[in-house]
Amino acid sequence: MRRNILFILLGLFIVAGLAPARIAAPAYSLENVAVVQQSLLELYDPAYLNLDGTLAETGRDHVTQQTRSVAALSRTLDSQPSTPTAGNAELVYTTYLQDSGWHPEVQEGAISGGAALPLEAIQVRLTNLSQAGSVSYRTYRQDSGWSGYAKNGEISGTTGAGEAIEAVQFKLTGALAAQYDLYYRVQTSRFGWLDWAGNGETAGTAGFRYPIEGVEIVLMNKEQTFLGKREQNFIERIEPVLSYGSYLTDSGWQEPVLNPAQSGSPDSSQSLEGLQAKLDSQPYPGSVSYRAATSENGWLEWTQDGLEAGLPGTGQRIERIEMQLTDELAAHYDIYYQVHVPGVGWLDWAKNGETAGTQGYDYDVSAVQMQLVQKDAAAPGNTAVAFMKYVPKPPPAPVASAVPIYPTGPDWTVQDGTFRTNAGTNYYIGSSYIIISIAYQRVWAYIGNQQIVNAPVITGRPSMPTPRGLFAIQPYKESPSVLIGEDYESPVQYWIPFLGNAYGLHDASWQTQGFGGDLYLYLGSHGCVNTPYYAVQTLYNTYSVGTPVVVY
Repeated sequence: MRRNILFILLGLFIVAGLAPARIAAPAYSLENVAVVQQSLLELYDPAYLNLDGTLAETGRDHVTQQTRSVAALSRTLDSQPSTPTAGNAELVYTTYLQDSGWHPEVQEGAISGGAALPLEAIQVRLTNLSQAGSVSYRTYRQDSGWSGYAKNGEISGTTGAGEAIEAVQFKLTGALAAQYDLYYRVQTSRFGWLDWAGNGETAGTAGFRYPIEGVEIVLMNKEQTFLGKREQNFIERIEPVLSYGSYLTDSGWQEPVLNPAQSGSPDSSQSLEGLQAKLDSQPYPGSVSYRAATSENGWLEWTQDGLEAGLPGTGQRIERIEMQLTDELAAHYDIYYQVHVPGVGWLDWAKNGETAGTQGYDYDVSAVQMQLVQKDAAAPGNTAVAFMKYVPKPPPAPVASAVPIYPTGPDWTVQDGTFRTNAGTNYYIGSSYIIISIAYQRVWAYIGNQQIVNAPVITGRPSMPTPRGLFAIQPYKESPSVLIGEDYESPVQYWIPFLGNAYGLHDASWQTQGFGGDLYLYLGSHGCVNTPYYAVQTLYNTYSVGTPVVVY
């Protein structure tokens, strides 16, 4: 009778332990089960029940068996990742934080780290093992890559070296792997807590240099159901892809292309009226911003991420552009871009907000090319002349009321083919010639009595003066050309050498403050004659090899 009463009480206790579970999950905690078990075992004390030892022991065994069933049910229903481990195996772990050292060990389901400090190393161990096997783990470090596997209490990573962990893998071995699943997740400096990985999968990031700042591990019996989110436990950086398209005067919008392809029509008479650019993929937050300028309206407003720049469909053609990246993307990448100008060709590469194109020449852009490059890496090509600005021709110098019938300058004349200065210099130069004055910083060119060019120049700086004397255009003249010296390499459109291949006249797009005056004193050349584009273009197309050149 007493035995039946006790079994009835046991059933009531079990029902009482299960009933609250239909309302709240905490009723299934292992602590509640342990309390029920201990209370029932005490009821079977032989002295208390006045039962023989065999009966009492039989009752105690039955209580233990039933309460273990309740515990198993508890573990099955409580599927939160932080639930204590089933069975005898216990998992503990600790992490080494940069500038903070080793943190105290925590049990499974607890967070180690989480203090916004990079993790440099980790230790994991299993205790109270009833099966053969161990826990193995390895770490991916920013500069060294994947380490070898450590196991059961060994250190994975480095301590005090300042090399943070970016990703981790954990797995069980031996018979443990057949009975248990291992789930884990990490907190990163950029993305926060990622989703759960399991059984050797990678948790963390790659390619960003975002350190892990916290880790949480859960050991679960394979009979249990894991409900943690497992979609994005690992994020790998991808290279950004820039797509862009252009609006042509006669063809409208062109199909977008991917960097570094050309968009537009460099081989036709069409010009760009509009431009669009956007990032099809990107590893960091940020945008691509850009703007365009027309000869009629100048610079238009900045736009970004696929919106239209310029005035497509209005007939107003783009003359120059500027582009830049924003936010974290700009800290990791440079954006390069170049434009094609009919009659000039492809200009050099501009980057990160610099101007690409022309101003003042009434030239249009017919094509564009773009490229994303990792920060501070080499440019995709030359960067010397990405932008050309026209310097307006100055008004003619005042002339005396009595206009001579022969060419004359401020201190020189040419009569009967002879060049004479007030200082007594005399050269025979014939009827077609170029005259350069260092004192007046000017160039004149004549054919007979007709003036072809009259323009300001910049000659050699005082420490590297332009040679004086009577010279002639050399057979090395070319267009375009690249001027090479000990400390420079400068592309130019027109090169007219008059002394060997070392001294000559050429355009100089870098002379943005104009020409003439005393600019040569502090912006002077290495000895050549820097000439406005319109003037050197005329000289190049007018005078042939052998034409006399006077420098005085």
